[in-house]
Amino acid sequence: MLKRSLHSSPPPTARSPLSLVLAGVILIAGTYGMARFGVGLLHPQMAAARPDLDGALRPAGTAQFTSYCLAVLVGGRLARRRARALALAAGLVAGAGALGLMLAPGVATFTAAAFVAGAGAGLASPALVPLLDRAVPAGRSGLTQAAVNSGTAVGLVVVGAVVLLTSAALTPWLMVAVVCVGAGWAVHTLAPEVPDAEPGGAGGSAPEGSAPAAGAVGGMVLPWLLAAAAGGVSAYVWTYGPSAVVRDTGLGTDHIGWLWVAVGVGGLVGVVAGRLVDLTSPFLAFLACAAGVLLATGAVSTATQPWAAVLGLALFGAAYMALTGTLILWGRVLRPQDAGQATAWLFLALSVGQAVGAALVGP
Repeated sequence: MLKRSLHSSPPPTARSPLSLVLAGVILIAGTYGMARFGVGLLHPQMAAARPDLDGALRPAGTAQFTSYCLAVLVGGRLARRRARALALAAGLVAGAGALGLMLAPGVATFTAAAFVAGAGAGLASPALVPLLDRAVPAGRSGLTQAAVNSGTAVGLVVVGAVVLLTSAALTPWLMVAVVCVGAGWAVHTLAPEVPDAEPGGAGGSAPEGSAPAAGAVGGMVLPWLLAAAAGGVSAYVWTYGPSAVVRDTGLGTDHIGWLWVAVGVGGLVGVVAGRLVDLTSPFLAFLACAAGVLLATGAVSTATQPWAAVLGLALFGAAYMALTGTLILWGRVLRPQDAGQATAWLFLALSVGQAVGAALVGP
């Protein structure tokens, strides 16, 4: 929770905290579960309909992870004072990327659109952490952060359902664009209309652009390295999972939506991340979740039957969403005075690992 000067007025609350939380869930669903991870999720169906995109997966996957890294750096720097505008920008950027993916005529333009789509998610997380911390009581903040983070799972379920209900390869991207823009506007409208921190003052957060204390940086080295390693492992499923399952199990592209419904339903378990941290510690909770990601990735990469792939993907969804929720809570413990930037650095590490993993590992 961001600290205020003893002489400052009480921090304003959101117009409707519950509405803001729901809007945050939808923004994460759109920017992460749809616009960002949709590059890998929807590619088999798009490649079947448009063979000219068959070779786009590796460059597009690497591009969206790379743009996420760049955007999360920008988001982490701006979140302290411009979180509302950042949330709106996240929705607009992700929506533009989704439209680009829908209209891209070839590999180069598809890769460029994936780069734009990935940036939206990188702006969303740093914005939502301080907005939600300010909008809800401190006792429920951890649960709220984990619940909003599980919006990725909601987005995966929706995309999977849309893929099952329609054979059109382009229809999902139009829906993604509408969801992202609408959710970004809703968060911007519902969040309090004040800066997220006040420079100076007793107990206030550091001025924008100031460097973190040496102890805070040192304390984040281990979490940063662990997050990068977990990201490298997870890149296989997010980028190549659908293509590998179709190739190795004989699953038809008309049934591929079930795979992402499985990931999303499993991912709803990620809400327990806050409880897991409370029972153990951020470090131990992260290790448990990372072990689950590793086990699930191995199961998906070796599956020869559709049912085995579905089980592996459900486990992956649960472990990955809990892992990212744990990173949010870990960042808030490490730097309670600047939780948005701490989250940005940890999610940056996760995506650096994913970018490297997507570039080095093939389907």
